[in-house]
Amino acid sequence: MSVNQSEIEQMVRSKFSVKEFFALPDGELEFQVVLDKATKQKFEQLSAEGTAKGFRPELTGSGEENVLTMRKVEGLPRGASRVPVILALLTAVSLVVFGLLQQDLDTQLVPSMSEPLIFFGFSGTIAVLMAAHELGQRVAARGGKGGRANSYLLPGVPFLTPFLPSLGFVSAQREPAVNRDRLFDVVIAGPLAILALSVAFYVIGILSAVQSTVPFQNTPLVNSTVSINPNVIEFAINTVAGSFIKSAPAGYVLVSPIADGAAFGFVLVFISLLPMAIFDGGFLSSLALGGRAARASTYLSVLLLLVIDMNYATYWATAIVSLLLAGRPLRMRVLDEVSGLSNSRKLVFAGSIVLALLCLPVPHSLATIPLP
Repeated sequence: MSVNQSEIEQMVRSKFSVKEFFALPDGELEFQVVLDKATKQKFEQLSAEGTAKGFRPELTGSGEENVLTMRKVEGLPRGASRVPVILALLTAVSLVVFGLLQQDLDTQLVPSMSEPLIFFGFSGTIAVLMAAHELGQRVAARGGKGGRANSYLLPGVPFLTPFLPSLGFVSAQREPAVNRDRLFDVVIAGPLAILALSVAFYVIGILSAVQSTVPFQNTPLVNSTVSINPNVIEFAINTVAGSFIKSAPAGYVLVSPIADGAAFGFVLVFISLLPMAIFDGGFLSSLALGGRAARASTYLSVLLLLVIDMNYATYWATAIVSLLLAGRPLRMRVLDEVSGLSNSRKLVFAGSIVLALLCLPVPHSLATIPLP
């Protein structure tokens, strides 16, 4: 037995009670181990120490039959998919078109407002929010415990997806996470990063908003359905910051491209956290509820998207994409397949559903409220 194998065997035995041990022909090691309450923590420690030695642990089994395999670490396969890049470019094109539409909309209310300021204020805000999703997940995956992932941006279609330059993020793993807890942390980090920045941008936007110089009733926008009503979080911010927000005379509105971009950010959080298909929320529901319940939650989420603002088909494109993706099996790759999701993260998952609903704009069928 090589020195490396001896070190790995000693490393495993220092953390687990070993019933049997086998040296595999390719230099990898297999152990039958006994599990206890500290298995999840011990496995994380073994993963960190083993990776440093060039070996990656994998734990499978159930009941009394549990197998821990120490496999040699292999690099990521070359020739990564170009699909994420292509979809990101399509989303960028969609965002440019939506930015130009927003520019035309705002100049109807404030003809003197700088068109580049409107375009870059709106499109730039959304671009930063989208980048925050990717950055948030990359930061959460630092150290290799959360695994590496690709984020696929689904582009919106101008005029067919009202105020949605993107239909959300679809994620796929490139490397397995250490356990379900670490995968959960990585997945939820993206929507939470968008939410935090959306709140910040919304506050900046409403504090720097400009009063329209043209009465709202005198513009073609009065008959437009392409607008985002405030959500509960925006109402709360408006209430708290009410004394600092300019008030517009009757018939006029406050215009802020940054606040409008942040409003889309909240919608993106709503879509991301819905427990459906292979969106972020679908990963979270599969981790917390299991595969069968997660599939049921996908169909319930699709139904919700179909009935919200049914007259305007606001979220129908996202619902259709979700239905198409629902038939694709969701493969969550974890090294520790024995340990389940912790109770604390199950509570976070329940909170994420509530948070998604708080980010949902008031449907047009209930109220039409011009943005400040």
